[in-house]
Order: sequence, then structure tokens, then C-alpha cells
Amino acid sequence: MSFLITGGNGHIGSWIAYLLAKQNKESIIYDIKETELSDYLESVKNKITFIKGDVLDFARLADIVKKNKNRIEGIIHTVAIMGNFVSLNPHYNITLNINGTLNILEIARIFGIKKVIYTSTGAVYGKMDGIATEEKPVDPPDLYAASKVSAEFIGQRYEDKFGIDFRIARVYFVYGPGKLPSQFIKLYQLAFGALEGLKGLQSTAGSDQRIDFTYVEDTARGIILLSEKEHIERKIYNIATGSSNKVGEVIRLAKKYSHFPFEVEVGIGKLMKRCEALDISKAREDLGYQAKVGIEEGIKRYSNWIKAHFENK
Repeated sequence: MSFLITGGNGHIGSWIAYLLAKQNKESIIYDIKETELSDYLESVKNKITFIKGDVLDFARLADIVKKNKNRIEGIIHTVAIMGNFVSLNPHYNITLNINGTLNILEIARIFGIKKVIYTSTGAVYGKMDGIATEEKPVDPPDLYAASKVSAEFIGQRYEDKFGIDFRIARVYFVYGPGKLPSQFIKLYQLAFGALEGLKGLQSTAGSDQRIDFTYVEDTARGIILLSEKEHIERKIYNIATGSSNKVGEVIRLAKKYSHFPFEVEVGIGKLMKRCEALDISKAREDLGYQAKVGIEEGIKRYSNWIKAHFENK
């Protein structure tokens, strides 16, 4: 049996597929990207079936799931447009984030796929200080968070009405191999841009911002643990590190481990009001999850991957 991973050639999805393969488990990747796999997936591609497709293409989704129904034990849905990128083309991007999830839920309903794991975000907790637990009422501060929490609510109602086992992983500021800093929102570029040798990175504020940066492999492992748990009563789990680091410290480490010349200058203060970290005590208790990669080790690994990425181009 296999998991169907939407966005499986993307940042988080590709690491989920990779870790599943390392457990000798097969997965089906459904992604709009071309068939060229992320570099770390090449070593395990015998465990992966790649299918090119768009989650907004309901007919193609239905055809793929119909053909593979007997192989699919569940769907891990990671496709989304993140952060400020949503507002660049709000109609399409909100449609993708919400209707893409709706399509997955409807496919699960029609074909009797009982388990759907949805990758959401800690951004749904909104503008707050300190550490957010899953009990904190959602208060989406922007279009991205609003689209993600809307999809959460739709999934929960599908569970109530149709019996789909809908599980939510709220992840937070995921970084690491598989996606360059330049492909992220501004805060990531400021924090990790030195690793890519980005130039002209300036901000009057941001160095005092405390963020629960989570290494992508930890995020993927947490989502897999959530997907594999046989029976759970709680359906929403924070998957992060549970602690925070100042952006200024992350920048310092990125400069330390960078292989390229860079230009990064960030002033004191904060760029945005967000919770500093996500409380992961429930994931630890119910799933056995604990982040394993600290910020310095994660940045070192990220830097080496970026160097290899450009060397192989």
C-alpha cells in the first residue's frame, strides 16, 4: 500500500516521499512540476511512482485515483501557495489552496479513501506573542492563513459528514534542502539568503524576531508519524521544534556556513507579529514526535545542499 502525496516533488512532500522510501515504503507523487525529481529522491526513485498533474484538475485526479485505488491507503496533501505569494494572484492562489483541498476530500469520499493528512500552518494562530498550543483559537492574519484555516474547516466537516479520517499537521517556518532561500518569502530570504549568496538583502527591522524555524526533515517525519498512527482522538497537531531562535542569530549562522559571497543587513526589531513557537507536547505524547535537527546543524546541512545544488547545475 502507498500514500498519494500531492505536491510530492515540492519541499515538504519530497521529504515525506524520501523518508517513506527509506522505510522501504512506496509512494505515489502527484505534482504539477516536471518529472525531474529532487536530487535526494534520485537514490530512492524505485520506490516512487511520479504522476504529473494539477490538484485543480478534478478529472485527472479522479482518473489517477481510480487506476491506483487498490494501492492507496491514504492521501497526504501538501500543495499550497504560501505566505505573501498568495496576494500576488489572490483569486488563483486562494482557489488552489481551498479548492485543491476540496478536490482531494471529494476524491477521498468518492473512492472510499478513509485517511487524509492535511499540511496546514502555524500562521493560523495569527498575531500573538509566546508559544501557541492547538487549543488557541485561530485568528488568520492574512489571505494565506485564511485560506489554510478555511481548508481545515472544510476537511473537518467532511470528516463529520462522510467519515473521512481528516488529520491536520500545522507546520511552521520550514527550511532546508529542496527549496532555495530565494524561492521563499522575504523573512526566509533575510534569514537564509547568505547561504545562497543573495545580494542586496536589507531590512530596517527583523533581527529580534523570534521564530520556530523547523528543519524540513523533522517536519516530514512528524507528518509521517501523524499519517501512520492507527487511532487518534485529537486531529490537529503542531509539528515544529517547540522553541525559537532570533532571526539575527540565524543570519549569523548562515553567514558562518555560507559558501558564497553575500550581502545581508537587518536592523533591530520585528518584521511581523507571529507566535514565537508552536507547542509540540501533544505530538510528543501521542505520536512520539520530537525535532532532531537543531538550528546550527540544520543550517550547515542546508548550506552544503545549496553548494551541491549549484555545482550540479
